Amino acid sequence: MKDNETRDRFVELRAQGKSFASIAEELNVSKPTLIEWSKDMQVQVANLRAVNEEALRERFKLTKEHQLQVLSQQFNAVHAEIEKRDLSELPIDKLYSVMFKLTDELREQDKPMMLQRIGLVMDDLEAKTSWEA
Repeated sequence: MKDNETRDRFVELRAQGKSFASIAEELNVSKPTLIEWSKDMQVQVANLRAVNEEALRERFKLTKEHQLQVLSQQFNAVHAEIEKRDLSELPIDKLYSVMFKLTDELREQDKPMMLQRIGLVMDDLEAKTSWEA
C-alpha cells in the first residue's frame, strides 16, 4: 500500500483537475489503484477543489461580495435608465432584458459554498454530511 504522502498528493492533483493518466505517471501508481483511491477519497477531493476554487475567485476579485457589488451597481444603473425612459420607446425591451438577466445573476450569486464530511454510521457504513460554508 502506498504511503499517506502519496495519497495526499493524489488528492491535491485530482482537486486540480489532473487526469488519472498524468497522476499515474507522476506518482508511479497504477490507474486502477488511482481509480480505487478516487472512490475512497472523493469527499476530500471535492472539498479541496471547493477551497481551491474559492481562493481562485478571491485572487481574481471574483468573490461573492465583489460580484454582488458589481451586479448591484449595474442593476441600479439599468433601473435608473429605465425610470428615465418613456415606455413607448422601442429600446426599453432591451433594458428590461438586461435588468432581468442581472436579477437572475444576483439570485445565482446567493448560493453558499458546500463542504462535505464522511462519518461512520451503524455497521461501519460511511455517510456523507454536507454543510454550507
